[in-house]
Amino acid sequence: MWDLFSVNYCKYYFEETYQPPDKVVGGVPNKKDVACDEYPFASTKQGAGMQDGNYSIKAVSYAHNDAHGEALAMFYADYRVVPDSQFWVKIVS
Repeated sequence: MWDLFSVNYCKYYFEETYQPPDKVVGGVPNKKDVACDEYPFASTKQGAGMQDGNYSIKAVSYAHNDAHGEALAMFYADYRVVPDSQFWVKIVS
């Protein structure tokens, strides 16, 4: 369910990226090449999937979102991150 909220927020804040829709899924316009990325990661306890709007979103390419998801999954596996594990994220430019 949270996925529809984030897509709707992305549609609202990044309207030009989502227009015109390539298809409609569950009543929500959906472009095949655009994904809604969120931070903190939706898979975490503090992430977009568990929060009440206290997170950041950005419309990005599916390729970017998929690559990020794969890198995050590898991080979880390599460092044995399991539910309720705590970890820090360092942002570098």
